[in-house]
Amino acid sequence: MNMKLNKIAIENFKGIKQFEADFDGENATIKAANGVGKTSVYDAFLWLVFGKDSAGKKDFDLRPLDDDNQVIPGLTVSVTAEIEIDGVAHILRKQQEENVIKGQLRGYETSCWLDEVPKKVNEYQAFINDLIPEETFKMLTNLRQFNELHWEKRRAALLAIAGDIGTPAGFESLLAQLKGRSTKDYKKVLTDRKAMIIKERDEIPARMDELQRGLDQYAGSDLSAVAAKRDALKQEIAGLEEQRQAVLQSEMARQEKIDALNVLKNQQAARERQLASDTGGIQHLLDEKHTLESQVSDKHSAVVHAKNAVCVHTGQISLAETNWKRGLEALNNIRESYRIAKERYDKAVSEPCDTKCYACGQELPTDQAEQIKAKKQASLASLSLDLSRLVQSGNAQMEACKIMQAEIDRLKAGLIPLNEAIEKAEIELKEAQEYKARRLAEIDQLIKHYKTTPPDQDAIWLDLGQKINALAAEIGGSSSDKVRLLGIEIRLKQDELQYLNHTLAQADRIKQDAARIEELGETEKQLSQQIADIDAQLAMIDAYVSAESNLIEESVNRKFRLVKFKLFNRLLNGGIEPCCEATLNGVPYQDCSYGQKAIMGIDIINTLSDHYRISVPLFVDNSESITYPLEFSGQLIRLVAQKSVKKLTVEKKETANV
Repeated sequence: MNMKLNKIAIENFKGIKQFEADFDGENATIKAANGVGKTSVYDAFLWLVFGKDSAGKKDFDLRPLDDDNQVIPGLTVSVTAEIEIDGVAHILRKQQEENVIKGQLRGYETSCWLDEVPKKVNEYQAFINDLIPEETFKMLTNLRQFNELHWEKRRAALLAIAGDIGTPAGFESLLAQLKGRSTKDYKKVLTDRKAMIIKERDEIPARMDELQRGLDQYAGSDLSAVAAKRDALKQEIAGLEEQRQAVLQSEMARQEKIDALNVLKNQQAARERQLASDTGGIQHLLDEKHTLESQVSDKHSAVVHAKNAVCVHTGQISLAETNWKRGLEALNNIRESYRIAKERYDKAVSEPCDTKCYACGQELPTDQAEQIKAKKQASLASLSLDLSRLVQSGNAQMEACKIMQAEIDRLKAGLIPLNEAIEKAEIELKEAQEYKARRLAEIDQLIKHYKTTPPDQDAIWLDLGQKINALAAEIGGSSSDKVRLLGIEIRLKQDELQYLNHTLAQADRIKQDAARIEELGETEKQLSQQIADIDAQLAMIDAYVSAESNLIEESVNRKFRLVKFKLFNRLLNGGIEPCCEATLNGVPYQDCSYGQKAIMGIDIINTLSDHYRISVPLFVDNSESITYPLEFSGQLIRLVAQKSVKKLTVEKKETANV
């Protein structure tokens, strides 16, 4: 797209009372002394297009001021321009008027026209945005815009301009190893792997030293005598085990007789207890005592059960009363909510529907007025629905409270027979306790005079005594001490055998450790080689990144005639990190003079215009201080301060290389 500015007319914009210029799409110079309004011409053009000034501000002071720096009332700000887009002319017009209501200034109203057809502001702006996005327009019309972007955004834009850069030659094996990863990620993988291998390798010498110390400890030991002594100990332990087993067998037979003797003694003792507790003649009295106890216990349980029933019933009454109080509280809340909702509804009904503009007091357009009325009707309907819901909710809650009150009355009536049951159960318990006391005294006297058979007059008890005496004579002395001594001797010899086994095990360990030392030495060599291989890969990555960096910078800088971009920083440790800095003849942008920065900005805009295939008019302010030739591919309008020129003066068809 090629945009040119043919004409511009400005009225009452900032310090410009009236200005017109015919550029005819050609390069031009606007001259005037400082403060006359050269920059205001550029601001007017930007306000016409995007509603902002050259500083990018939307809310800037565009209305003229009097000598006291107060806005001059009663003026209409107007900017009209004829722009030519790919050979087709369009007329853009924007104006701002005071919005006065009842003699008071209520603000300002902006109107737009496109080819003399009135447009809404958003429609007008949509037309401009379809032609060129605002960010792109700023980069193509502001000499500083690109270099003031964040360096990452500048870098991304430059890489997009460079297009397909390709890859450096000679790194095919590295690219195959990347497997879709970036060089940065692959380098991190290699660095982490190298650290792990170095850690593993550095641990090997300590492990080898530990094994070697074990070899030195047992070097020259005579293990054959130890082996002979171990075999003799094994035989001695086997003989002792046989002796202990024989003693244990005899002790087991003796223990069986002891167990039989204990059984007979237990039977004799049980017979004595049976004789002493013989209740055959008084069993009916004992049964009667048990019956009396059971009857009193049942009466006591009846009292407890009756009291528990009253306690449960009382709890039900308390819970029902609590729920009833909560229900009343909820009903009061609903009533209060209804009162508040009714006040809001009555207020909304009584309020008139205001269809006038709050700023000017005039009647709003019909569509907006209808929207306000519809909104009010919808609000009234919503409030009415809320009232209806509250009425339904209140009625339901009132009915629930009545049901809860009836339940409380029913529960209180049911408490009377339960209290009567307690009184009856307590009377019956007292009568049963009194009868039990009288009868138990009589039964105890009858049991007291009952006599049992003594053991020495019982044939069964006497027979068990004879068997006990005969078996006790057969049981000899205990062999447990002999078993214990044999066990101690066996454990001592087993401890000695364990020590000899541990000593002999070192012979196998010596062989294994010697082989392990050789294995660790070989592993150390392999790990060192792996580290060297990784170092070679890391060096290749650094070489690739360096070659790629040079390739990227060359590809980007070929797009510019004067400006060169530094896209990578070479670090002291040999690494490379991305950056983006414009330079002119080796001088960074920040250190350049105003004129140098202007030349750099034009060179960048030329390249961006070629890339985006968009050309727009370029205003260059303070051009009088630029001694370099301004070589711009599009329409160039220079703003030059000249003390002798007292009003804005336009010189057309001036070449851009002046």
